Amino acid sequence: MSKKRLLIIEDEVDVLDMLELRLVKERFEVLKAANGETGLQKAVSEEPDLILLDLMLPLLPGLDVLKSLRANLPTANTPVLILSARGEESDIIVGLELGADDYVVKPFGMSVLVARINALLRRTASSEEDAANFLRLGAVEIDVDRFQAFVDGSPITLTKTEFRILYALATSKGRVLTRNQLIDKAIGADAMVTDRTIDVHLTSLRTKLGTARDVIETVRGIGYRFNARSTQQN
Repeated sequence: MSKKRLLIIEDEVDVLDMLELRLVKERFEVLKAANGETGLQKAVSEEPDLILLDLMLPLLPGLDVLKSLRANLPTANTPVLILSARGEESDIIVGLELGADDYVVKPFGMSVLVARINALLRRTASSEEDAANFLRLGAVEIDVDRFQAFVDGSPITLTKTEFRILYALATSKGRVLTRNQLIDKAIGADAMVTDRTIDVHLTSLRTKLGTARDVIETVRGIGYRFNARSTQQN
């Protein structure tokens, strides 16, 4: 089993080093950022399994980092555990309402923190397993168990390959997939097909998506990506 990757966004060097030392000992892979801007950039580029977020950060405050994490498709569902000396009930409520998954007040015991991290990772893994069977992204819904897709609540009829292409793009978290990657995911790595084959399937899929056709974006010279926001802006 691969190590879970944690990102610690914390400006106090002593706290950062203490967290890294203990969490590495607990067999986590640890990424670090000493300010909000760097932390946000690493969250998007490195895709950690969980983020430990301080609130009082230089360059970009922790609550602003949290808002950006929840507004960005690749990090929208990444679990965030706030670590803060601000322990008033109102502070905790604000953090949780803005999208934090847990809130630990400084000073804290490391054993308790590790237990909270593991519990949050287990809970996230369980919810991801359930959510993987039914996706709701903007106007598009995908029911994996029934092999059915919907646009604005109305079912659309897709071929098996079209459904697999749609699912591959929808679960790519906004990343661009090349034609070869789509061939591997939707048709099979050993299939004798060309780039043109995928293009034909995508043209048909977009036609069937109707008003939601723009969720599939072409990135010239690279491939395709899924953008659920396009349907929310129309």
